Amino acid sequence: MEPSPSPSLDRLFRPRSVAVVGASAQEESISGRPLKLLRRYGFSGALYPVNPRHQTLGGLPCYPDLLSLPEAPDVVLVGVRADLVPGVMEQCGQVGAGHAVVFSSGFAEGGDPEAQRRLADLARASGVRVLGPNCQGLVNLAEGIPLSFSASLDTDRRPVGSVGYISQSGAFGFASFAMAADQGVGFRYVATTGNQADLDVVDLGHYMLSDPEVRLLLLYLEGLSEGERFLHLLEAARAKGVPVGVLKVGRSAVAAAAAASHTAALTGDDAVWRALFRQYGVIPLEDGDDIQDLGRLAGSVPPPKGNRVGILTTSGGAGIILADACADAGLEVPSLSPDLRGRLDPYLPSFGSSANPVDMTAQVINDPLGFRGCLRALEESPEVDQSVAVLSMITGESGERMAEDLSSAFGEAKKPLACCWLIDREHGGRFVDRLRADGVPVYSSLGRCARALGALWRWSRSTPEPPVDAEVSRNLLDAFPTSLTEHDAKRFLARHGIPVTRERLVTSREEALEAARQIGYPVALKVMSPQIPHKTEAGAVALGLGGDEALTNAYGRILESALRFAPEGVIQGVLVQEMVREGFECLVGVKRDPLFGPLVAVGLGGIYVEVLRDVSLRRAPFGLQTAREMLRELKGYPLLTGARGQKPRDVDALAELVSRVSRIAAAEPCLGELDLNPVFVGFQGGGAVAADALVLRR
Repeated sequence: MEPSPSPSLDRLFRPRSVAVVGASAQEESISGRPLKLLRRYGFSGALYPVNPRHQTLGGLPCYPDLLSLPEAPDVVLVGVRADLVPGVMEQCGQVGAGHAVVFSSGFAEGGDPEAQRRLADLARASGVRVLGPNCQGLVNLAEGIPLSFSASLDTDRRPVGSVGYISQSGAFGFASFAMAADQGVGFRYVATTGNQADLDVVDLGHYMLSDPEVRLLLLYLEGLSEGERFLHLLEAARAKGVPVGVLKVGRSAVAAAAAASHTAALTGDDAVWRALFRQYGVIPLEDGDDIQDLGRLAGSVPPPKGNRVGILTTSGGAGIILADACADAGLEVPSLSPDLRGRLDPYLPSFGSSANPVDMTAQVINDPLGFRGCLRALEESPEVDQSVAVLSMITGESGERMAEDLSSAFGEAKKPLACCWLIDREHGGRFVDRLRADGVPVYSSLGRCARALGALWRWSRSTPEPPVDAEVSRNLLDAFPTSLTEHDAKRFLARHGIPVTRERLVTSREEALEAARQIGYPVALKVMSPQIPHKTEAGAVALGLGGDEALTNAYGRILESALRFAPEGVIQGVLVQEMVREGFECLVGVKRDPLFGPLVAVGLGGIYVEVLRDVSLRRAPFGLQTAREMLRELKGYPLLTGARGQKPRDVDALAELVSRVSRIAAAEPCLGELDLNPVFVGFQGGGAVAADALVLRR
């Protein structure tokens, strides 16, 4: 893993001095808000407004340019027209400023990539680290340092917590932050990166992970330019036990085009992103609601040790709805033991129920110790791993007492505890506000609560495979022709230890007959020519030949078809190949993604791929653990394990082949594509063998 660059950004997030270039007396303007916010938050460092049109601003001396400042500022906030930014950057370099946050738009996102390249070149030449352009800056909420113009910061209602949030979109980033903060999510840092001419999501992510108080990292991504660095960030987060939630946009063609014009960023294929999220333990987010829901939970509760949920409810119906939602989210609502039910029953009315969900009914408000006792019973029981209290329209003194009991229980809890309080703002606002102020995850939606709990559980149980080395033998592809036939491809694979069918390349009918008798009928004949990669389309294949006469007739026929298909083609010969009996068809392939490098796909053959698109994908290289996970993800996996009384197939052999292909993909930098289709999987103990192979160079 590459070393974290976080220490170099300390003065960006914790500056001792800040200059505001383009500072304005209009406090509600984009160029006026940064100074207003810094003073509102009580920034204790030196503040330097810079604008040649003013002598003073807000009681502070105003300087005509950066060269006039009494010291080199740690951070320069730049809010001037795009054409003036290069001059500001030159001055940043001249005075030795450490960082520049460029709010200005009109660069790559506006169709002027050359202007952005000039900005990046100036930053590199001067040693100034740049955030932006076209961003809304950042805020260090833990220390009260806003380096932004966002109106979302112009309030005292922003709880400080343990969530780090980075967004490539400035407007969406701060808007979604504000909505989540209103729902009780406590943020520690919020940063927007805009066009990422220099500093990007990965740089800022490493900095936030270097803070031990950050317990959840949230990312809004439109695209990346360096996939490897992003994966290093995910590995670093996993090593620190910090969940990462990613809202990746640009999945549709329209959205991808919009993302490219918005931040000039590359967007990847959605299937690739989803596969990488599974492989690296990322929690996928769909919209701003997910930011709120996951932020409420993961930023304030310990990771769950299991998926068993205990539900305490004052409404039987609401408890049932939550139980269904938990099941949909992959969580279990277990039956409780007689012992645990015996601990709960004294707090419940005779018409309540100590089954799970535990129906306390609204009568629990009549027992000052009832709710508290139920919470304690679930917290102390090893039978549940997470607890949710579902409260309905509990108001007045009863609501106050239940909020107090819940806050007290949350403060002492050693496992996740959340609340769904189904109440309107007028009657329950003060209770909900009290719980949120104490860090309790409070939801108004039963389904959203269950989905957040399920997402955190899936993250906590994901165990990334230890790093896997590529093959010891590397660059074997260099010994083969530029264009490989199937015969060449199989020889290449065999050298890497991939089982392939028994076969022989011949150049005459007589050699073909001899080879077939040695291999044993039935056999297949295939014309080998670099100009005919897809032999079936050219009529250059004959399958299931059962004897000498059938082979003799087929030999000339497929050669004639091949020459008609590719008159100028070079015929390498005819491949005589064994016909695999009783093998189950699968496919294994490699594609090289421009962002993330070699990716391996595995799926069941035939209709399962063509119609159902039943394929699992991972980044290479990986070992047997990941290969087995890929197979289990397939919808048709039961067909391999013996569905409906069928004999099971050799899943272990298939997993070994998939893993080995992944190591080949990592060991062969010249490999562009690899297609093993079909791979025949025998019955248990019978192995797996590649019957056809296509290898394309990069």
